[in-house]
Amino acid sequence: MRSDQPGMTTTVLRGSLALLIIAPLINVGPVNISAFLLLLASSLWLAKHPDQWWAYWRQHRPLLLITLLLPVAFWLSNLLNDNEGIMAATFSQSRWLLLLTLAAPAIAGGFDRRTWRRIFYFVCVTTLMFTAIYCIDTGLYWGFNSNFMLDVVDAERVDLLRPSWVFNPHPFSRTLVAALLLFAAALATTGNEMWRMICLAGMLGLAVILIAGAVRTALLSLAVIAACGVVLYARRGLFFGLAVGFILGALGLWTRAQIFPQQSADQSLQFRTALFEQGILAFLEKPWFGGGYQAAREIPWPESLQAFTATQTLATTNTHVQWLEMLVSYGLIGGVLFVLFWSLWGWFVFTAQRQATGKFRLAGFLLLLNWVSLTVAGFTTVYRESEWALWLITVLGAVWLTQHRGEPEEPNLHTGH
Repeated sequence: MRSDQPGMTTTVLRGSLALLIIAPLINVGPVNISAFLLLLASSLWLAKHPDQWWAYWRQHRPLLLITLLLPVAFWLSNLLNDNEGIMAATFSQSRWLLLLTLAAPAIAGGFDRRTWRRIFYFVCVTTLMFTAIYCIDTGLYWGFNSNFMLDVVDAERVDLLRPSWVFNPHPFSRTLVAALLLFAAALATTGNEMWRMICLAGMLGLAVILIAGAVRTALLSLAVIAACGVVLYARRGLFFGLAVGFILGALGLWTRAQIFPQQSADQSLQFRTALFEQGILAFLEKPWFGGGYQAAREIPWPESLQAFTATQTLATTNTHVQWLEMLVSYGLIGGVLFVLFWSLWGWFVFTAQRQATGKFRLAGFLLLLNWVSLTVAGFTTVYRESEWALWLITVLGAVWLTQHRGEPEEPNLHTGH
C-alpha cells in the first residue's frame, strides 16, 4: 500500500493525528475536537482513495468484524431497553470504534516514515512543555498551596488533594504513563547527548507528578509494564527499568499514605467494593442484553455510603471497572464481545511488535506497554475520552507498523549529523 504525494487531504490527515496525540495533555474538549478532525480527515482521504479502505481491511477481516459487531450489540441493547435517543447513545459508546474503521486504512496508506518522525518530534517537544507546566504547578500547589498556574489559564482544580492539573487524577495518570513511554522511545532513538538529557529530565518530572498523584492503578501499571519489559524485550538496561518501576510504585504508595488518612483510604475501598457488588446485582437482573447505555447510573447506592456518594456527580457514577461496566450496560453478549474486541486488538499490537525489527520493534514494544497500562486500568476505572484516545493512538501506531515494517531504518533522531 503506497503513500500518496502530500496534498491537502494528506496534510490535514497528518495534522489531525498529531493533534489527537497531544490532546490528552490538554483536556477533554481538545480530545473530542481532534478526534472529530481525524474522522473528517480520514473520510476525505478515503474519498480520494476509495480502494484503500477494503484493501486494508480485507487483510484484517476478523478485526473489522468484531469492531463492527460491537456497535450492533450496543444498538440492540438500547433498543430492547427502549432507551431515549437510541442512535445517539449507540454512537456515543461506539464513536472510537467507528473512528478506527476509517482512520486505520488512512493512516496505513497516508503516512511515510518521514511524517512519523516529524510527528514524533512535535509530540516530544509539546509533551516536554506540558511536563514543565505540570511540574511547576505541582511545586507551587504542594509547596505554597498556590493555584497560580491554573489562575493564569482561568481553570479550576478537580482534585484538591492531589496536583493533577485540571484532570481527574485517574485518567491523567494514564496520560503520564504514556508520556513516560514516549520519552523512553526518544531516549532510545537519539544519539544527541543534549536531547538525551532533556528526555531524562522529562521522565524525572513525569515520575514526580505520578508519585504526587498517588493513583494506585498507575503505580501498579508501572510495575507491570516494567516486568513486561524484562520478559518480552530482554535488553540490557531493562532490569534497571524494572527496579525503577517498583521504586516509583513504592514511593507513590508512601505518598498516598501521607495524603489520605487510613479512614479515608478504607472508605474509598469500601465505596469501590459496594459499587462492584451492586454492579454484579445489576448485571444479574438483565444478564443477556444489559440495561443499555450508561445503565450503571441507575445502580442503587447502599445506605451506609449515602453521605459519601452524595459528593459524586452523576457523570462519575459507574462501577469503576470497565469490564463490569460493559456487562451492566450491554449484558453478557455485549460484555463478551467487548472483551473479545479488546483482546484481539491487543494481540494485533503484540504481533506488530513481534514481527518488527530494530527501532520498529522498540516502537511496537512501547505501544504494547501502553496497551498493557490501559488494560490494567480497566480493572479499577471506566475509560474516559483521554483513555480511549490513548488506546486509538496505540492501535493506529501498530497499524502503521504492520504495513511498513519491511522498510529500511533511518539514522537516529538528533544525532547532530
